[in-house]
Amino acid sequence: MRVFFKYIFWLLSFFTLIIFFIFATKLGSKTLGYFLGEYLSSKTSNIIKVETFNLSNYPQLIIDMKINNGAKVHFEGTANYSSVDMHYHLQGKQYSWNDMVLNTPINIEGQMKGLVTNLKIKGKGKAFDGNITFNFTRIPNKYKNVHLHLSNVQSDTVLKFLKKKPLLRGRADIKSEFKFFSKYEREGNSTIYMKRGFMPSVAPYIPFILHSNIEFKNFLYKFNGNIASDIGSLVIQNAYYHKILKKAEVDYNLNLNELSYFEELSKHQFHGKLNTKGMIHYEDKKFLLKGDTDKFDGKLLYKYKDKKLDLRLENVSLVKMLQQFHYPELLSAKVFGTVEYDIEKKIAIVNTKLRKAHFCETKLTNIISKAIGVNVLAEIYDNSSFVGGYQNERLNSILKIDNGINHFYLTDTILNKATNRINSKFAVLIHGDEVFGEIYGTLDHPSVSVDMRRLLTSQLKKRFSSFLGTSQTEKLKTDIDDLKGNLSKKLGDFFSK
Repeated sequence: MRVFFKYIFWLLSFFTLIIFFIFATKLGSKTLGYFLGEYLSSKTSNIIKVETFNLSNYPQLIIDMKINNGAKVHFEGTANYSSVDMHYHLQGKQYSWNDMVLNTPINIEGQMKGLVTNLKIKGKGKAFDGNITFNFTRIPNKYKNVHLHLSNVQSDTVLKFLKKKPLLRGRADIKSEFKFFSKYEREGNSTIYMKRGFMPSVAPYIPFILHSNIEFKNFLYKFNGNIASDIGSLVIQNAYYHKILKKAEVDYNLNLNELSYFEELSKHQFHGKLNTKGMIHYEDKKFLLKGDTDKFDGKLLYKYKDKKLDLRLENVSLVKMLQQFHYPELLSAKVFGTVEYDIEKKIAIVNTKLRKAHFCETKLTNIISKAIGVNVLAEIYDNSSFVGGYQNERLNSILKIDNGINHFYLTDTILNKATNRINSKFAVLIHGDEVFGEIYGTLDHPSVSVDMRRLLTSQLKKRFSSFLGTSQTEKLKTDIDDLKGNLSKKLGDFFSK
């Protein structure tokens, strides 16, 4: 028994020394702090270094930590295995957590109080170059009763921290409220307001106002919003995104006052107004966009899918389309038909019908009018067509302008956008006069060459017919045909002997 008590007292003395070492010496606190830092680092997958772990006034604790070699956090208060009542202060010139990085100063103070299984946390201070306040309750594997308010923060800083592309720039107010929030469950909503925002890639110096609301229900997010500025407005409705299915859809209404602001984004110098509405759908890594616009005084329906753009034109103004794409205005007409464009291969196929077509005054129409003595601008052609193919900035096309009596054909047309040149053959029949020739040269100042031999032949035939009269001309034509037939027969008999 004496030996038993001897070992009992020895063990008690040893444990007493360990407790004294941990609680009453700096080295003991530092050692315990080291193990605490290693434990937290392994649990959070971040580098957490415990710089101070003061237990000298236990249960009053003082803890200083450094997070990912950046911001520091100071804890002071009481804590044990079941409850916490501590004040904290997080500050630093830079803050990072997991793969998210905040490169602007952070300074937040707050309180942690309650049972470890039902811990209430609140705080306020500076973050994202603005103000932040929040409070929530931490329960196992979940947050509940979450209230977060980011006031006057830099939107691009928030987006970068969330690993999103910073499409927006400017100050924003963000309010979020959740009944509960976890990795797999969440229910709540967020509102975003920007009084003076900017889109650097679209119009970097034109401010806009943004209102947006997002509703969260587990993996389904529903949202709507609107953007308004001097250059136009965008309204988003009935939008949703499913995080697990990776599926999204949105209805939009876009009204732009001037397209020239979007030259850098579209890589083309468009101009004028644009009003369009439609929907966007995303599913299975495939993107679908469809809608319509009255941009060209008719109805233009568009659909983008699988890197292909399909257009359907209904009563669209040809002149306004040519003006928009900086092509010469040879013809005025209402266009009906389709355009199919393979964006990846950069190939376009055009198949259209033209109604109420008539010529615009150009160098070509002036030459034809002078050659035949008829004003070609007065004719209306209601049975016309245009077909063509576009690839490598080169358009090959056939234009047929016809009203059943007169016609104008542009065939073998090659229009090279890269060199700004055109080559084409034309054939014109107006009031019995036929004109043939070629168009060549630059699009801005094309040259016209008329086949004078064929023009003179056409003029002589017309005048000859007028001189003899219709009946005499037909009789003469019949006699000539009979003579040709008899001559062929006689020559055939001669060579057969």
